[in-house]
Amino acid sequence: MINFSGLWIWKYIRDKLPWYYEVAINRKPAKYLIADRIPVNEKITELSEGELWREFDRALNDFLELWRRVRNNEVDIRGTPKASPSLLDLISEITKRMIRHCEFCEWRCGVDRTGGKRLGVCMLDFTSRVSTYFHHLGEELPLRGVMGSGTIFFTSCNFRCAFCQNADISRDRFNGVIMNQGR
Repeated sequence: MINFSGLWIWKYIRDKLPWYYEVAINRKPAKYLIADRIPVNEKITELSEGELWREFDRALNDFLELWRRVRNNEVDIRGTPKASPSLLDLISEITKRMIRHCEFCEWRCGVDRTGGKRLGVCMLDFTSRVSTYFHHLGEELPLRGVMGSGTIFFTSCNFRCAFCQNADISRDRFNGVIMNQGR
């Protein structure tokens, strides 16, 4: 059996997707692992939403600098401890705040999804549901490799595409399993 880095498709697209290739063959860390090493203000739960966004802008610059250093082989984050709280924790806190005036999709309905009294276009409250998840062999070869891609089907899609092949699982807000909001 051929390994992932030996797939014929890489001959054509490796130069166009160099970071993806390096992550896929475990030569570079995924970006979330880099973000988990970026320290942020210890009092993120006490900051206003505006202050959180300013902290995000500051931390994003730190993330971009560390990512640049990782890409240039100047640093190996495996030797760097995870930050607590990290940029990932900050993003989680911003998400919890935004759900009170939801702007996650292009509808930007502004509904407070925490109270359960009103639902937005997606018909979701503060939880998300996953209908199914599995290794999928039907995606493009560079995305799925030889073992399949990790496919996740969420429910409550609000796009309402006329010819959606997944409408039976993606539009029903009660379909699937509620996902834990923690990390």
